Amino acid sequence: MRIAIVGSAGSGKTTLAKALAAQLNCPYLADTIPLVLRDRGRDSWRGVDSADRRKIREEALTRKLRLEAEHDQFVSDKSVIDYLAYWLQNQSEYEQRHVSDAFLEQCKDGAKRYDLLLFLPFRPEVEFAVGRNQDPNHNLKVAAHKRGLLVLLGLPHVEAPYTFGENMAAWAARWLPAVPAP
Repeated sequence: MRIAIVGSAGSGKTTLAKALAAQLNCPYLADTIPLVLRDRGRDSWRGVDSADRRKIREEALTRKLRLEAEHDQFVSDKSVIDYLAYWLQNQSEYEQRHVSDAFLEQCKDGAKRYDLLLFLPFRPEVEFAVGRNQDPNHNLKVAAHKRGLLVLLGLPHVEAPYTFGENMAAWAARWLPAVPAP
């Protein structure tokens, strides 16, 4: 099964993705944006101009799509829908239409590979982490964009709350009844 986790900052995407991958005994695929930022000597988006942001977003999407294409089963930390939401929110206004259209099409094609997208609901309070936005209004906007894209693009998704530290076997049994036992 190809599962991707979608949600705003601090909603539990990474925690859930790692635990679920371990529970299902399949590969955990990390978010590629921090990797691309690190490769460029950065730990966050601070100080990155719009031209470089475009390059980083495009490279991260390319890596994400390549990584997901290498596996028949996986749990992906952030989905191409997350990448698309941030592109539409932070990048598209700086780009020519054909550039944004190409990014959109790549994301839509990538999303078709998912068997299931798990949307984690918005959390108004999030813990600090480098690069993580803690503004609840911003995170609400991000959650609304991501959830809206899932609906507008007609993608198979489940809104599945996750409590940090929750028993993963019980969580999986509740939210993933169609997933075969490992």
